[in-house]
Order: sequence, then structure tokens, then C-alpha cells
Amino acid sequence: MSANFLQMIVASIGLVSIVQQSSDFFIVVKWAGVAYLSYLGLRLIFSKSGSHVGVANQGRSKKSLFWQGFIISAANPKAVIFFAALFPQFINPSELLLHQFAILSATYLIMGAVFLFSYGKSAEWISTKLKSAARQYLGKVSGSFLIGAAVLLGLKEVDANL
Repeated sequence: MSANFLQMIVASIGLVSIVQQSSDFFIVVKWAGVAYLSYLGLRLIFSKSGSHVGVANQGRSKKSLFWQGFIISAANPKAVIFFAALFPQFINPSELLLHQFAILSATYLIMGAVFLFSYGKSAEWISTKLKSAARQYLGKVSGSFLIGAAVLLGLKEVDANL
């Protein structure tokens, strides 16, 4: 959510035009995302027997987990374009822009946080119900999906209009 907030700020101050005009920037961010998704996928696939993300994350600091999530979210340059396309639909140019930006941002961030929290708690609950072998299988399947997402991202053409 913090990465999304920064992307909202970037979109609202007009830097979206830089991203739209710079296919080189998009390419660098895209391949960084491909590399990171591949790394996460391979880590899940080759994890020790019986381990899964929840167990692996128990020994990691909250700061480390925060930065992992931040990097994953921030590696999506299209989020800036999304916010640049979404926000103007709800902006009244005759009203104070900062106030409207604050309301739109807060609404998006609260809704997103509630969804992600619910999703995470549901996944945590399900993982406690799974036996070790099922967790290992789920980790390998999840890792395969992450690598698949990396491949699809790598195959994505750079459109001049993004």
C-alpha cells in the first residue's frame, strides 16, 4: 500500500508523462520485476521439504517483509498509469485538488488494505489447516505461478503509449 501511495503521488504530480514517454524506463523496471518474480518463484520451488512461505517468513524481520512487499508493488510501472487514468475521473477542477487527492488516495488505500488483510488472513488460516506435504506442493505450485508471471511479463511488448 505504501508503494501504491507513492505511485499515486507520482501520477498526481504529472510524472506519468515521463513514464509514458520513456520506454527505456519501462524496460528497466519490467526486467527488474521479471528477475525478482523469478527469484521468488525459484525460492519457493526449491525450498526445503515441508516449508512454506509462512514458515519461511517467521524468522524474517517485519522490515525485511515490508521491503519485499514494497519492491514487488513498486516494480509495476503501470500502476502509475492506472492512478493517472483513475483519479481525473473523480476530480472537480474548480475544487481544491489536494483535498480531493487526499480523499481519493485514502479511499483506495483503505479499501486495498482491507482486501489485502482479508486475503492474507484467509491464506494464513488455510495454510494452518494444510499438512506438511500439501504445504510443500502448494509452495511449488505458487513458485511455478510466479515464474509463469515473470515469463508473461518478460514477453510483454513495450508499447510507446504504455
